[in-house]
Amino acid sequence: MSNYLSKQPVNNLFYIVIRSIMQIGFYFYFKKIKVYGKEKLPKKGGVILSPNHQNGVIDPFIVGVDYGDEITSLTRADIFGGLLHKAFTAMKMIPVYRIRDGYNSLKNNDSIFDLCYSLLGKGKPVQIFSEGRQHENYYLMPISKGSSRMALTAQKMFPKQNIYIIPIGINYSNRRNPLAFIHLVYGDPIKIKEFIDKDLPEVKQINNIRDELTIRMKKCLWLPEKNEQNKNQHSHINNLSGNESFDEIRNSLNMVSGYKESRELNKIEKIFSFAGYLLNLPFLLITNKVLSKIDDVVYYGTIKLVCGIFLLPLWWAILILITNFMNIQYSLIIVLASIITLYIRQINRNIIYNSKKL
Repeated sequence: MSNYLSKQPVNNLFYIVIRSIMQIGFYFYFKKIKVYGKEKLPKKGGVILSPNHQNGVIDPFIVGVDYGDEITSLTRADIFGGLLHKAFTAMKMIPVYRIRDGYNSLKNNDSIFDLCYSLLGKGKPVQIFSEGRQHENYYLMPISKGSSRMALTAQKMFPKQNIYIIPIGINYSNRRNPLAFIHLVYGDPIKIKEFIDKDLPEVKQINNIRDELTIRMKKCLWLPEKNEQNKNQHSHINNLSGNESFDEIRNSLNMVSGYKESRELNKIEKIFSFAGYLLNLPFLLITNKVLSKIDDVVYYGTIKLVCGIFLLPLWWAILILITNFMNIQYSLIIVLASIITLYIRQINRNIIYNSKKL
C-alpha cells in the first residue's frame, strides 16, 4: 500500500489543481452554497469528517473545497483499477474493501486503516461516509460502526492526541440538476476521549459513539428521518428559492402535509428553453449519451458537473470558430446568447422538476 503513503509533491500538486478546478466548477454549477457551523471545527487534533452521502463524487469535494486542508477520503474499492486508478490515488482517495469485493480482499483493509490511524495521530483529516453507501434519500440512512471504530482505535493508539468525529450534513435542493443550492452544515464535534470507559467493553464504546454520531448528523439535515410525509417534503424542497436559512427550511418541512406541484412554464420561458437547447445541442446530446451509460442515478450530478467543466467551454470555443469561418457577424453575441439561454433553460427545467421524477 506504499502508493497511498506517497508524499511526492506532484501528487499534492495534482490534488490542489483538481480541487481548484472543482471549486471553480461548483461556482458555476450551483446556485449558491451556504455553510453553517464551520466555527465549531477544532483548531487542533485528528478529525474524521463524517458527511452524509447522496451525490456521487461531488460529496467528498464539496467538503474538501470548503474545509481547505488536504483530506484523505475512504472510498469503496470497486471504483479503483483501470485508467482512473492513479487519478483517484493522486486525489488522496483510498479504497475500503467490503465482503462484496471478495472475502480475501478484506485483508487489504489492515494497511489502509493503519494509514488512517497514522494520519489521525498526526492531526490530519480523514473523510469517511459513515452511512456506508450512496443513496438518493434526503434523510439519514443507518450509520455503520466503521468511523466510530476507527476513531476509538486511533484515540487509544495516540492517547496524547485529541481525536474528533465531525458530523456533517450536505443538503441539496436538487441533486440531479445544475443550479441547485446547498446547505453545508457542520455539527458539534464528538471528542472521542469523552467516550473511553475502561469499565465498558470496546463494542459498547463504539456503539455509544455511533449513536451519538447519528444524533448529531441528523441535526445537520433538513430531513433527519424517514417518515410518511417524505414525498410531500421532497416536493417542497424542489420548490425552495434558496433564500431560506437552514432553520427556516427545517422548521417549514415539519409543517408540510401536502404535495406542492411545480408551476407550468409560460410561452416566453418555453421559447428561451428551446433556444438554449438548439444553441447547445451538441453538448446536451453528448451529456445525455454519457448519462445513458450510467446505471446509478446518484452519479448523474457528477457527470453533468464534469461535462459542464470540460465540454461547455470547448463547445463555446468551437461555436466561435464555426461562426467566424462562416463569416457570421457578431459571433461573440451568438456565444453569449448560447450561455444565457442555456442558463434560462436550466432554471426552467428546475422549475418543472419535482419529486415525482425521483
